[in-house]
Amino acid sequence: MKLAAGLEIDYADTFGELRFWGLRKEAQVYDEENKATDAVKSRTYCLLSTEQEDIIHVILPGDVPLREFPQNAVVEVVSPEIGSGARERFGGADAFWWTRADDITLKKGPQPPPPSPTQGKQPGDAPPGKA
Repeated sequence: MKLAAGLEIDYADTFGELRFWGLRKEAQVYDEENKATDAVKSRTYCLLSTEQEDIIHVILPGDVPLREFPQNAVVEVVSPEIGSGARERFGGADAFWWTRADDITLKKGPQPPPPSPTQGKQPGDAPPGKA
């Protein structure tokens, strides 16, 4: 499954505000004997997207230095590309999406305070896990 050629990402409509959540994993480079080397092939970071209302995973190339921003810092992804794929399953398939970027940078300007645990909740809403 491939996305149509020329797909353009409207940054604000796709991601909204992105908050840095942390490093998820590193993919190592393997040698001819299938042993992991010290070289990093790619790093995957977790970013909280206000538009997607979920954490998205963004993959950066391994030659980009490790990004360590404060949790909840507002960030931007540089040159994001979204791809898709599917895995065949018995009786169907599971679709998945990924986001690759050239880098992740802190958003310029003053950083807003992190959201409070009650922000966006209405009186009488059940606490998480108590639906």
